[in-house]
Amino acid sequence: MTGLRLFSFAGALLISLSSLAQNIVNNDSTLVVADNQEAEVAFNAGNDFVAQKNYQEAINSFTKALSINPRFSKALVNRGFAKSEIADYSGAISDFTMAIELDGSAIAYYGRGLAYFNKNNSNDALSDFEDALKAGYTETKVYYYAGVAGFECGSYEDAISNLTLAITLDGNNAQAYNDRASAKRMKEDYDGAIADYQTAIKLDPKLATAYNNLASALLKKGNIDDAISNYGLAISLDQEYFIAYNNRARAKFEKNDFDGMIADCQKAIDINPEYAYAYNNMGIAQMKKKDYDAAYQSFSKAIQLNENFAEAYLNRGSCQEMQRKFDEAVADWRVAYKLGVTKAKNYISFYE
Repeated sequence: MTGLRLFSFAGALLISLSSLAQNIVNNDSTLVVADNQEAEVAFNAGNDFVAQKNYQEAINSFTKALSINPRFSKALVNRGFAKSEIADYSGAISDFTMAIELDGSAIAYYGRGLAYFNKNNSNDALSDFEDALKAGYTETKVYYYAGVAGFECGSYEDAISNLTLAITLDGNNAQAYNDRASAKRMKEDYDGAIADYQTAIKLDPKLATAYNNLASALLKKGNIDDAISNYGLAISLDQEYFIAYNNRARAKFEKNDFDGMIADCQKAIDINPEYAYAYNNMGIAQMKKKDYDAAYQSFSKAIQLNENFAEAYLNRGSCQEMQRKFDEAVADWRVAYKLGVTKAKNYISFYE
């Protein structure tokens, strides 16, 4: 009753905080409180520090402006972006929230959305990006990040819609094509995904993630050789791209190239020793080569790194079954079943 499942992580999306230089709110002649030239001077000094990428001094200057004029919304917004640049996302959220409460600042919704996203809070990020759009901040980057946040929330149709709007506004946005393709791939529109990945690559031939993701879509279509080739192109652009090594191992599994699979998994592990998926995939290849002791060690390492790795428990159980350790196999399958692998119940019932 042996069963193996290859578990691969495609790494479909990358997101980075937009540069503060692109988000900075410039001063104008209208301030909330009269006779506050000193606040304006401090605010402009903060903007100058931003231009120099001296974010801590920028924060200090914006704080000085706010000490003079606590209702200076633009200073709150710019201090929020400066805090985001130094990864003080909680502080940024606080500043953006105060700006929103003062005047419903559209750019503050956008900035807070970025901060939430960087705190791995995609739901609140998506809500803020949508509010930024409703408030009139309809720049390409807002649609883009709304699309990315929608993807992370599993709202693939909304992600495609927002990323399409981003592409409509900026047809040269390679990352938007790459990410829309990933949303299409999640909806099993592999042809649409492949077309978008190819456009992303045409726009940016050095976008390693697009080659990796294109390969994964090609693999879903059964184009194994083309998938292996594109994983290789991703790796050639980024020698540290451990996910692409792991994914190429998956493709090599389809060709019964178990030695090549082990080599790619080992490379992924060399780059990132904490990458549990590569250990699981290596264990599968080792089992195929009937090296059960090595496979057991690989599955155990995957479980050590991720105690909720259901497939690794399932596979380790199968490995122990092959070694005639039936009680140990059933114990692992019970864990796999508890973690959501329903077919593990069939394995268990075979020995009950």
